Amino acid sequence: MMRKYDVLTMGEALVDFVPEENRVPGPYRALAGGAPNNVACGLGKLGARVALLARVGDDALGRCVIDTAGECGVDTSYIQTDRRRVTTVTVVMPRSEDMTRYAIYRKESADGALTFEDIPTELFDNAKILHYGSLGMAEKTSSECMGRAIRRAREKGMTTSLDVNLRPGSWDSRDEMISRCRELVRVSDIIKLTKEEAEILRLNPRKLAAEEDKIVLVTDGAETASVYAGKLSVSRRPEAVEAVDVTGGGDSFMSAFLYYYGAFAEKMEAEEFYANAVDFAVRASTIAVQRYGAIDSLPTLEEICEKGGGMPNESDCCR
Repeated sequence: MMRKYDVLTMGEALVDFVPEENRVPGPYRALAGGAPNNVACGLGKLGARVALLARVGDDALGRCVIDTAGECGVDTSYIQTDRRRVTTVTVVMPRSEDMTRYAIYRKESADGALTFEDIPTELFDNAKILHYGSLGMAEKTSSECMGRAIRRAREKGMTTSLDVNLRPGSWDSRDEMISRCRELVRVSDIIKLTKEEAEILRLNPRKLAAEEDKIVLVTDGAETASVYAGKLSVSRRPEAVEAVDVTGGGDSFMSAFLYYYGAFAEKMEAEEFYANAVDFAVRASTIAVQRYGAIDSLPTLEEICEKGGGMPNESDCCR
């Protein structure tokens, strides 16, 4: 009998090369990354039942991705291994927050070759949420896979969740990037994006939530984070801290929100739920940006709960 999952995450799983001295050239640390992979690891560290749908090369970097995700509690059974293509690599510049801080080397690499045929169809009968990023839409094969997976998830009544990660260098044109990302917004129930990404995609988060019945999460670095759901809106400003590496900030926010959504959305009144969920997600991201690396920085459930009280369901959350 197939295992039940709270969340399936789908998309790029890669290795980040992070300059230790914030300059190129220089010494680097190699760390498993990729936004959907990071979110899966964040959920796994929080105790959620999560599986990663991704594709890596049959190489040392691919094994690093698989081993790291497994250590975080992620089911890696559905990670595809490609014998012809290499694992995607990025170079990341810490402490830089613009969209061009990632040099992504993924043309003809494994994650762009993710195939729907290699995903067991019964997975969609055994999970609640399908979460994905936008970058997979930039390559033909992975784009087809994502489209079919999202359609199957919607047919099965799953919640669809999108993390908009605009990486202009990975697309043939800016117009294509905007068009394909707006397509994903249309078919997604939960949308997480930055204030800058909302402006680029010409989206009004409040209007999107109210008129299309979506949950829209908007982050703005160290500034206010907001959630819009129907006519409700809640905003929280993170605690002022000295950021060491912002790489894991958005992914920790996303994984924490999805964890809280799966655990409590049906157990609370809407206003209470969204207020608590944003508090929880902001706490998670505040912890993450004070640490180095994307996955290493992701907090455990106990760490988030220790960081701040006052949440009505704290005892349930930290069980």
